[in-house]
Amino acid sequence: MAFLIYKRKVVRGKDSLLFTGEHFSLAGYNLIYNCWHNQNKPMHKGWHISQDELIAERTKNKINSDTIRLIIDFDPYSSARIGLIELMDIYAYTFGDSSTNEVSWTLLMLKIRNVRYKEGLSKYSQTRIQQLKKSFTPKYGDPSIEFLYLNGSEKGWNWGKSGRTNAAFLTPEVRDYFRQYF
Repeated sequence: MAFLIYKRKVVRGKDSLLFTGEHFSLAGYNLIYNCWHNQNKPMHKGWHISQDELIAERTKNKINSDTIRLIIDFDPYSSARIGLIELMDIYAYTFGDSSTNEVSWTLLMLKIRNVRYKEGLSKYSQTRIQQLKKSFTPKYGDPSIEFLYLNGSEKGWNWGKSGRTNAAFLTPEVRDYFRQYF
C-alpha cells in the first residue's frame, strides 16, 4: 500500500484531487502513535482519530480536509487496475500494561471510501496508469471498513509481522453481515 497526499480543489461545484508528490506514514512513531500520545495514551479502551486530526498532526495544524485528502493506493504496482481509497477515520483499541504504558498491540478499524477504482487497465502502460492517478474527479463510494493491527511500542508501532499488513476490506453489505457478531 502507498499512503499519498492529494490536494483538494472544488471546480464548478465538484471535487478535484491532485497528487502532491507527498506521502504520509501511519505506523512506526508517526501519525497513529502521535495521535495516541496526544489523547493521553488510552489503554484498554477504544479511541478515535478523525481525518482532520490526522491531517493536523501531519501538517502541524496548518491544513485540514478542506484542502488535502489522505489517500491510500491499495495496489500501487498493479498493471491492470487503479484502487484509490480515502482515509476518513481510524477507530483504535490499544492493549498493553497500563501501569507502564507498554503497548502490546493496537487493533485498528479504518473507515475508508473509494475515490477512484477502475479495473481492466491491462491494455494501458504503467505510465498511463500513473497519469490517471495524478489528477482526477473522485467518484465517492459508500464508506467501507478495513481491519488492521499494529505491534506495540517494543516493535515501534509497526504493521503486523515483518512489516506486512494483514487486512480485508469490508464493504457495507459485508459489514452488515459481520455486524451481528460484534
